[in-house]
Amino acid sequence: MSPLLQSLLVLAIVLACSVSVLRRLAPRVAWQAQARLSYFLERQGRPTWLRRLGQSLRPPMRAAASACGTGGCNTCNGCK
Repeated sequence: MSPLLQSLLVLAIVLACSVSVLRRLAPRVAWQAQARLSYFLERQGRPTWLRRLGQSLRPPMRAAASACGTGGCNTCNGCK
């Protein structure tokens, strides 16, 4: 395997792990970042495929459970 391909593979794994940790430890920040990226991609004048990607990345609305949005999470996993 070429060194460039190995580097790209390691980068992809590290990025996926970082996103997973961010979602677990800071769900509000992760939700806001995903929403910002989605709305950035959905702007007028963007190509159709990019707007569709933005729509698919749009995060679900916030849950209304009592523990959601407080900065912490309990074991119900209702935010997911």
